This record gives sequence, structure tokens and C-alpha cells, in this order.
Amino acid sequence: MKKFISVLCLTALTFCGFAQNKYAIIPKPTQLTMANGFFTVNPQTKILIPKNTEGIRPLAEMLAERFLIVAGMRLNIEEFESPTLAVSQQKNIVFTPLNSKNADKPLGEEDYILKVESNSVIISAATAKGDFYALQSLLQLLPTQIYSSSSINDVKWTIPNCTIFDQPQFGYRGLMLDVSRHFFPISFVKKYIDLLAIHKMNTFHWHLTDDQGWRIEIKKYPKLTEIGSKRKESMEGHYSDQRFDGKPYGGFYTQEEIAEVVKYAQKKYINVIPEIEMPGHAMAALAAYPALGCSKGPYEVGTKWGVYDDVFCPTEQTFSFLEDVLTEVIALFPSNYVHIGGDECPKISWKNSQFCQDLMKKEGLKDEHELQSYFIKRIDKFLTSKGKKMIGWDEILEGGISPNATIMSWRGIEGGVEAVKQNHDAIMTPGSHCYLDAYQSDPSSEPVAIGGFLPLEKVYAYNPVPSGLTVEQAKHILGVQGNLWSEYIATPSHAEYMLFPRASALAEVGWSSAKDYQDFTTRLKIHFERLKYLAVNYSNAYYDVSAKSSVNAKSQVAVKLQTADKQAIIRYTIDGTEPTVSSLVYQPNGVIVTNDATIRATAFATNGEKLGKDMSKYYYINKSTGRKYTLASQPTKYLGGETFGLTNGVKGESGNLDTWVGFEGKNLDVTIDLGQIMNLQKVSFAFLRAKSSWIMLPREVEILVSDDGKKFTSIKKMPLGNLEGEEKVIQQLTVGADGKKGRYVRVIAQNYGKLPENHPGKGSPSWLFVDEIGVE
Repeated sequence: MKKFISVLCLTALTFCGFAQNKYAIIPKPTQLTMANGFFTVNPQTKILIPKNTEGIRPLAEMLAERFLIVAGMRLNIEEFESPTLAVSQQKNIVFTPLNSKNADKPLGEEDYILKVESNSVIISAATAKGDFYALQSLLQLLPTQIYSSSSINDVKWTIPNCTIFDQPQFGYRGLMLDVSRHFFPISFVKKYIDLLAIHKMNTFHWHLTDDQGWRIEIKKYPKLTEIGSKRKESMEGHYSDQRFDGKPYGGFYTQEEIAEVVKYAQKKYINVIPEIEMPGHAMAALAAYPALGCSKGPYEVGTKWGVYDDVFCPTEQTFSFLEDVLTEVIALFPSNYVHIGGDECPKISWKNSQFCQDLMKKEGLKDEHELQSYFIKRIDKFLTSKGKKMIGWDEILEGGISPNATIMSWRGIEGGVEAVKQNHDAIMTPGSHCYLDAYQSDPSSEPVAIGGFLPLEKVYAYNPVPSGLTVEQAKHILGVQGNLWSEYIATPSHAEYMLFPRASALAEVGWSSAKDYQDFTTRLKIHFERLKYLAVNYSNAYYDVSAKSSVNAKSQVAVKLQTADKQAIIRYTIDGTEPTVSSLVYQPNGVIVTNDATIRATAFATNGEKLGKDMSKYYYINKSTGRKYTLASQPTKYLGGETFGLTNGVKGESGNLDTWVGFEGKNLDVTIDLGQIMNLQKVSFAFLRAKSSWIMLPREVEILVSDDGKKFTSIKKMPLGNLEGEEKVIQQLTVGADGKKGRYVRVIAQNYGKLPENHPGKGSPSWLFVDEIGVE
């Protein structure tokens, strides 16, 4: 065995196109050595386990159960006393313990060795947890039908020969589920845990309380669920639409159900970390017990998504309440960690509270940020006294970090970097790469989401260890976590759609030290089959076609189509009809658009199977299309999706901010060069208003023309901006030019300016969003 491990440690993991179909394990093992041949499981195969070894029999039973369900084979489980004798037996699957007595060095608790030969399968690990992860890899080496919930005929249950040595890169590999905004049944929570386990993730972060609902029974405070678990209605559509469904909504987990989930997770070697939000995101608790707030209410459970100004008041009554709550929580969750939130805590109620101001003077706190630190340190001290460690979102750094806190860095990586530099542990979960509630494909073809764009490839590209850290600092990066916030996710099916396959990519980020996206996606195609058998409503966005336009030397719009799958065939139409297997095949030189057209495109497999969703994009071709322009002020972040986004032929879409050109606090002043003097009939353009996103119509718009680009003549000036009307609207405008001659067209739009008093962002600069300036 010593020699066996030494050889393993020198063997690099290699894959070829053929092997990837045989060894499609996700997450990718640390080292895998391929071999010819395979092991066949048949009714005579036995599962051998060591006698009196805790935790291995349940794993053997899991494996036996799979074969009983899918193949009708009843594999016998037998115990052995001599590992040497057990290994020497033929045609069996053997769990054999491995420790410092029979290895060059002991394996970690999650490490394992899996050796498959034609006459035996040997699983070796130092702990049952390592054996469990070996079992996950073994199942993924079997035909994908092993995950079926019913019997499958005519399957050869073979396992390709190989030797695997595997160990995780990070000790913390998690997924969070928000059950406050939308409540999910216990059956789905268990399925969620199953899917974590299959991907060798070891932490389930359960976001149990927030403004919109309190989801955990606390026996000492029954109103938390009697009142706090229910809201009178929910938002429908996007937040920016400001619509409500008028339907009461609620749900909570009893302590018995919580205990059931924790016990279930333990069998899958998953640690469940509860999150009880404080001091902000507390409206559900305040609605139940108004005395815990600074104004004493009345409060109601939140019906809007987002942040509320009312938070817990740092009184002795509040701390007594929270300690009581945490005492019951601690009794339910054996986890070493308790998450206390700490994010997005507005300070306005504290600023307006005489109690808080007096407390700050008494404690020598210079501002409300230090008051929050005082609050968090009180809770940290209590949790420490109970033998627990505290996790908080990175805002708990503000005002001074609590002595024993672990930081969960979500507002980028900065919080994590700051924490480790102060010798604190950090878990990396930046919104840029780990927020799985963001769009994963073209928003116009996706279910409504909170916003942003996080495709599979970007998730996979994430490195949890920021550059610039010392070796000692990097040791404080515990790992990585994906977050599924549920404002726009109301059903298990939708949750699965948002999670997978992005969670599969994140699992590999957390486990594997060497990554290769092309290799991952090849294995992913086999993994999709597993997810089908597991009845997971995963997203096919990986196959979706995207379009990007550019201007060629002839000032024509050239549309490039692409899909992430390099083997897929893209077929398209230019008349808006649905692409079929007989439609035009896209060629790499692109599609030249010379007239108004709707391009629809879809990826197809070589066998004609349709992959992913249709892409549809309308191109508006006019005299300005493809023309370059100059801007007096550069846009802020939003560039219209591509270079010269104002004249690329693609109009802005209300549901996708990235299709607009945006200016924060600045005016639009654009001059388009049409290339030659011509008779001008009309100029068209559009502005977006989305008040809750701070996007306002301009106060005034002016259109000017010129022959030389220096002396301009105004042809129209008109007022626009106001706060009245719909929350979100595209203001499409067309101005007649009455045949005036000109080569240059200039559009000036005056930014709305600072947001007014009756706006939640009052005093902040507003945004001006404009797109497609057309000239005819």
C-alpha cells in the first residue's frame, strides 16, 4: 500500500476525448490514472466492509440500494477482519481502512483512494467521510442510469479501470438557500442536500430569517412564527415593476423538522449552518415583537424585496431576546458555526433614537458603525460562551471586527482580503461569481431574475484565493460558497434551474486545484444525464446562442453568433421564424445585416437534437447604423453591450440594462458622423426610465445638425423628465428633420440631476440611459 500511494502521488491527472466520457467525474479528481478494461457489477458481487468500523455500513447500504433500485440486483454486504484477505478476494467491492500504519502519510478526513481493476474495486480512506466521497466518484464512474429512481433494463453495469487519489483544495465548500423570501418544503431541502453531497460539497447554509419571513420555530417566542412567518402579499414581476399579487404568503419549519433535516444532512456528511439575521433584515421579528425596534412600531412583515430602515434596537431587551433565540438554535444545530448576518443594516433608526445616541456616548462609540460593531461583539461573546464560532457578512468589518468572527465576503473580495490580513478566517462568496440568482443567459429569454449576468464560464473561472496574499494569509481562506437568494425564485423547479449547472462548476472550484473549462464542459455533458435521472430541472443555458454585432469596413453590421459548446451546430433564420434542423448553418465569417431583420438562432447537436433556447434579436438598419460617433462625456459602466452601442442596430431592452448606454450624473452629448452630407427626414432615439433603479428620463433633449461638425443648427428642443407615470417605461421619440441637409447629427440630453425628496435615493445622482439613435 505504501508503494501504491507513492506511485499515485507522482501520477498526473490526464484526460483524452475518449476518456472524458468514461471518467466524467465532477468535481475533477486530484489525480486519476486511466487503465484498460473494466470491472463488472453482477448479482454475485459482494460489498465487503471492515468489522466494527463506524460509518461504513451505511455507505455500503447506499450502494447496495442503488443496484437494487436500478438493476434489481441484491448485493450482499459482508464484514471482514483482515483487510489483506478481503482485498485478495475476487470480483468484490471492498471498503478498506487506510491510516498512518499502512500509508506513507495519513490521509485527511475528506481524502480517499479509489482503485478499480477488472477483478476488484478497492475504496481506501482514513474516515467514513473520505469513503463517502469515494462512493460519489464510484457512482459517477458507473453508467448514468445508476441515478435513476426506477429499474433500467439492458444496462451493463461496468466501471472503467483506473486509480484515483483525491483530496479537496478547500475545507469549506458550500451552498446557501434563502427560505425567507420564498419558503421551500422539507422534501426540497433534502433534495438540495442530496445534490450538495453528489458534488462533494460539505456545507449547507440555511438562511432562515429576514425582513420577508421568519422560518424557524422558537418555542419561547411563538409570535415569531404566528406573525413573523406570514406576509400579506408578495411582489410579482421585477422589483422595478412595483406590482404585488395581493395573496397572503407564509410558512415555517418546526423544530422537529429542523432536527430531521440536520440528521439527514449528517448522513451525507454535510454541516448545516443556520443564519439568524441581525441587526438588520429584522422586519419579520419586529412585526412579531415591536418592542425590539427603536420606534416600537407598528411594523409589518416585509412585502417588498430589498432593505428596510427599521432594525433591531441594541437594548438589553433585544440582547436577551436574541440570546434566547440563539440558545434554541444552538440546541438544534450541532454545527461549530452560527451565521448572524450583519449585512445591509441601515443606521437611520439608530441615528433617530435617543437611546442609541445615549448608548454610544456611554460606550465611547464615535458613530453608528461602531455601534453595529458593539452589537456584533455582544453576540460573538455569547456564541463563544456556548462553544460556537460566529460567521457574518463582510459588513461586520465596519466599526471594528469582532474577535472571533469569520467573514463571509460577498461585496467583492475586499472583505475577505481585509479579514485575513487581520488574521481572521474568510469564506469567499463574491456576488460577481457566486450569486446564482443572477441571469445566466440573455435576460429576454430567461425567467425574471434579480439582475446581473453570471454565465457558467465565469463561475468556473473564479479563484477563491485573491492574488497578493502571503502564504500564511491564504491559509485563512477557508473556501467558497454559492448563494441562492429567492426574491425571484418561488418554486423548487426554478431553484434547480438557477443552481445547475453553475453549482456544479462551483463545486469544482472548491474541490479541484487544477481546472480546465473545456475539460469540465466535456464532463458536464455526461453530468447533464445524471441530473436528468435525478429529476433536476437544470438550465441548458450553456448551449444558448449569443449574438454580438460589429461594424465592418463598409459600415455594415456584421453579426457574430456563438455558443459555448464548440461541437454544436448553430442554425439561424433572418425572417424571425423558428430555426429548424434544415435552417441555414452559421459560418464563422458572420451574418451581414443590410436591412431591418430579426435573426433567430439555435444550437443543434450533430444528430439534429435541439440544444438550449432560441436566440432572437431585432436589428434596426438606418443611415446611422454602423457609424462611429464621439461623446463629450464617457458612459459609466453601461456601454450598450459592445463598442458603438448607440449605432449598432440593436435597440435597448427594458429587461436588460446591459443593452443600454448609461451615464451616472452626466449629460448625453453625442455627435454621429454619417460619412457624407444627406437630406435628413427624421431622428429617433429612446430613453429608459426605471425609477427604483435610479434611472430617470432626461429633463430636456435637443437635436442639432451640421455640415462640418463644428457649426450646429438646432432643429428641435423639448422637455421630458418627471417622476409621474409608470415605474418602468421606454420613452421612444422621433423628431422630424424636414429634409434639412447635414453630415453630422448631434443629440444632447440633460441628465435629470439629483434624485428628488420623494425618491428613496434622494440626493444621489440619477442615471440617464439611452439607446439606438437612428437617422433616416
